[in-house]
Amino acid sequence: MSEEINGPVPPGVRAERFQRLLGWGKHKEALAEAGEWLREEPETAGPYNALALAYINTDEFDRALECTNQSLRIDPDDDDGWFFRAVIHYATNEWKLMREAAEEALRINPYRAHLYYLLANMHNKQGKFEQARVSIEQALEIDAENGLYHALHSYVLANCLRFDDSIESAETALREDVERAQTFLYLGWAADRRGDAKGAKTMMEQAIRLDPDDEQIRTEYMQSLQKNFWFYRIFTLPVFFRRFKPWKLVLIWIIASIVFRPLVILLVILYMLSFMLSKAFVHVQVYGWRRAPKRREK
Repeated sequence: MSEEINGPVPPGVRAERFQRLLGWGKHKEALAEAGEWLREEPETAGPYNALALAYINTDEFDRALECTNQSLRIDPDDDDGWFFRAVIHYATNEWKLMREAAEEALRINPYRAHLYYLLANMHNKQGKFEQARVSIEQALEIDAENGLYHALHSYVLANCLRFDDSIESAETALREDVERAQTFLYLGWAADRRGDAKGAKTMMEQAIRLDPDDEQIRTEYMQSLQKNFWFYRIFTLPVFFRRFKPWKLVLIWIIASIVFRPLVILLVILYMLSFMLSKAFVHVQVYGWRRAPKRREK
């Protein structure tokens, strides 16, 4: 799922029109408006940043990057240009370049909370959970009422095995934001990480209600339904084992496979059977006996 991006542009009629069009989801019209703005002010960074933002929202990241090149050529200390460059590299999983752009933007303007949010996401995806926690808490120091940030904080804390703190942060997120699907997606992941299959399902239901066309949300929703079948859940890692570090789980598995080899083979077979059965039941529950609809081409 693409992250929601809200980037500031300089004041003026063109900028206001551009922001309105982008807010309405009229990306082609917003792109045209930014182009007109550029023709009027070819030697200012603002129009290039607007074009970059429009291209980001249409997933044309190469063009967006070229626009940031132009804005930074005009003003090397333009924090918007560095911000959008960080967003582009985040979207394309170029982590080293993303981190460099984010650090440069924060050097110029250390109060861009969304950059700390993106850094937290990057660290979380890389399994660096403590670094992710530090970054998202820096974002919350700047914007303490952002429900999306609290939701990611809850997920990161769950990954740090701080389950009570994760629940507390999730409650704060729900007080601050019940209108963004991404917020509920994070809260669903956090609940799942804590071993709360029912809570994860509830959060994913809210996410798909808010954004039913998002492919990632649909996938996560189906998986949350699957995990609520008891015969599948008993073969997934219980909450007790979630508290172990990965290397300890690997060691337990190796010892068990040596000492209880026939039992391990039986458990693997039963797990595969429960996985297929629960997936089939979810399909019938959601689609009936029809085939699932084909994925939409972007």
